[in-house]
Amino acid sequence: MSDNKEDRPTPIRIAECDVGRGLFASRSISEGEVILRFDGPILSLAEVRAKGPRAANALQIGVDRYLDLSEPGRLVNHSCAPNAGVRDDEMLVAIRAIADGEEIRFDYSTTIGDFWSMSCHCNAPACRGVVASFASLPADVRSRYARLGIVQRFLLGG
Repeated sequence: MSDNKEDRPTPIRIAECDVGRGLFASRSISEGEVILRFDGPILSLAEVRAKGPRAANALQIGVDRYLDLSEPGRLVNHSCAPNAGVRDDEMLVAIRAIADGEEIRFDYSTTIGDFWSMSCHCNAPACRGVVASFASLPADVRSRYARLGIVQRFLLGG
């Protein structure tokens, strides 16, 4: 058996959670480890809006570019206290060690540059109560996320 992390089995499984279905660690995941690569067709904002309620399945990757997420990526839920984040626009990585069986969640606000928002029910102690654009986050949270490298490049001017 190789010690190469690329040879390790997928670190995720789909299971029921408090908001429907979600992604859970199927083994311990190390900080910085890639969990999955988001994929799906690329859409414009107009195409996303035309999807109606399914628009929430889109991951913003540019000013007018969205990935219409396929599974398992579309099942990653939000948290105001995430254990994962999006790097390089489409790679979900662990921002701290994640225990086997723990739900994997990222802060959706790190990928939102438009005016979309939703109520938050993540139950984190510091839950903001709403998921909205990156610009709406408190300055210290924006700075922390930028230092961690988990903010979409177009939101940082890159």
